Amino acid sequence: MVREEVTIQDREQAGYLLSKKLLLYKNSNALVVGLGHGGAVVGYHVAHALQLSFAVIPCRKIKHPANSAQTIGSVSMNEVLMLEDIHGIPQDYIYHQILLSRIGIEREFNFYYANKPRPIIENRTVIIADDVLEEGNAIIACLRSIKKQNPTDVVVAIPIVTAAAFRAISLEADDVVFLKKESSNEPVRNIYASLPTVKEEEVRDLLLKSMKSTV
Repeated sequence: MVREEVTIQDREQAGYLLSKKLLLYKNSNALVVGLGHGGAVVGYHVAHALQLSFAVIPCRKIKHPANSAQTIGSVSMNEVLMLEDIHGIPQDYIYHQILLSRIGIEREFNFYYANKPRPIIENRTVIIADDVLEEGNAIIACLRSIKKQNPTDVVVAIPIVTAAAFRAISLEADDVVFLKKESSNEPVRNIYASLPTVKEEEVRDLLLKSMKSTV
């Protein structure tokens, strides 16, 4: 199979291109939520282009104990989602990973929002942004956690998504906006020309920058 040439340079460009598909929400009460470090970069640039509020909500994946490339579940502040096919995986391992994930999520929340109010989700459209989505399970726990806070609706904005992940997320979100949908088995993140590691400090700086611009 011949793959398309790279057309997405980095997360900043991905956010800008996604914003063009979300012009309906420009200058509205919608809130852009970045999931994970890479999603925070995409989300920040979506929010900046559309002049929307921006927030960061940490989420954690639970990896298979024998294969770190395989996700068996995901955890948010108040939601846990495990795949049905986890037979043979010790319950002690799962319990421990959930506990560690929640401790890490709370620590990260405190790091981003120390002495600052956490985002208000109730009665507003929430646009969830990530940089790439290969498995729908990876963000469903976060999506469900957000829905428990009574938003008006939830839109998922993903630059690159696999067909399988798109089907899974479409059952949970009110809308899914994307730039590319891939059916190939090759890593979809290879479509980015540049996809550097994003540190927590960089995410915090983006959040503070966004807060100052909306004051």
